[in-house]
Amino acid sequence: MAKIKIKLRDKKGQTHSYEQSWIPTRKLIESFDINTENYPTLKEYYEKTIDFVASVFDDKRVTSDTILDGVSAQEFDDFMADFFDQLAGGTDPNLEPENE
Repeated sequence: MAKIKIKLRDKKGQTHSYEQSWIPTRKLIESFDINTENYPTLKEYYEKTIDFVASVFDDKRVTSDTILDGVSAQEFDDFMADFFDQLAGGTDPNLEPENE
């Protein structure tokens, strides 16, 4: 079963990994509503997107605040792209390619 995996830094600079193994289809469908038409300012769009990511995880340590504080601004776009790739069933870039 595919899992969604994210890494967040804490206030001490330590990186923590979080996994969510069960994601209902409802979450995938909810993600379709997160777009710039519904959230026209970049601030609104980012806030809604971060809230959504936190809502996918059952682990209560994954919150909007831990994402805001645990992902560097320079890596945020890559973080979000990786999250949505995993949500949609894309490949995990951390996995080794299979030998043919």
